[in-house]
Amino acid sequence: MDRTERVSVEEGSELPEDASAGALSRSEGRWARAVRWVLLKGDRMVVASLLLLVIWVAYTALALVGFTAVQNLGVVSSALSALVSGNLTLITVAVSINQLVLSRELQGIGGLTRTAEQISEFRERVREAVGREVAPETPAEFLSLLLRSTRAEVEQLEEAIADVDDDDLRADVDEFVTRLKAHTDRVVGLLRKPDIGVFGVLAATLSTNYAHELNETRRIEARYRDQLPNAAVDSLDTIARRIKDIDIARQYFKTMYMQKELSYFSRLLLYVGVPAEFITVAMLIAVSNSGGPMSGLPTTLPVVTPVVITVAFAPLAVLFSFIVRIATVAYNTISPTQFTTPDPGGTRRS
Repeated sequence: MDRTERVSVEEGSELPEDASAGALSRSEGRWARAVRWVLLKGDRMVVASLLLLVIWVAYTALALVGFTAVQNLGVVSSALSALVSGNLTLITVAVSINQLVLSRELQGIGGLTRTAEQISEFRERVREAVGREVAPETPAEFLSLLLRSTRAEVEQLEEAIADVDDDDLRADVDEFVTRLKAHTDRVVGLLRKPDIGVFGVLAATLSTNYAHELNETRRIEARYRDQLPNAAVDSLDTIARRIKDIDIARQYFKTMYMQKELSYFSRLLLYVGVPAEFITVAMLIAVSNSGGPMSGLPTTLPVVTPVVITVAFAPLAVLFSFIVRIATVAYNTISPTQFTTPDPGGTRRS
């Protein structure tokens, strides 16, 4: 059975459904799951809303114990003035981010042609390598195809060393094969989810460091060069190429995700920031005029102030919710396949 046929067989095979294991979803306890939800899995507007709820509760609790009780309208006016100027700066930064994203999209004919040709050449090379008539157009299907092809090649390697008598070689290859097959099964299971977007594709492989797998193929080939059958050497070379293709695709999908996420974030920040500025400025003016027609303001100030302060923090909450996810994605996909970086929390493996 040749490699093309093996890929076709793999596409029709059943894979484990316990795909909750993906890159960042190993069972680590409630706190770790909560942190992961905030950093990655949670809806960004829900995360921002929860942060604002925490701010409101914290400010109200401090006011009740007298720590932030309003005793001087001048202090309130100064705080609101600082929030107004800070939010204006934040909104300006959002506009700059939007311009940065657009500048990468606005290219001349030559740049657009080169980009399109490079993407087309990559897709065509992958299509020929896996023996498909047409390469899938969605990121999830494309990455799934590469992973299934890798798994089929791993099985080819397993069969190629079946008759080898070297126990050390068999042990090293078995460990490598077992780990890579488990990873591909797990990620393909995650990619089966309906309507999975670019972020879902990234999340499925987010903490996978493919530099380890690529280096392992080279280590096995270098250490057991004399004992390896030719078919096993060919399989190792093919697996290395597939791993490179997977990481290239993942890095390109990261670029797509960053552009989409930053565009959405900057637009949403304007939607939230303008009303927040209006409400904060209105409150600032009301506090400044509290000695005149707004004589009733000091009475309602302890109730109104926590609400207005929370509203004023809305742009910062939106910024927090989006930037932490963007930074987490960037941190976990920073290494290309040829190199790896130390991980303070432990080496990331597939």
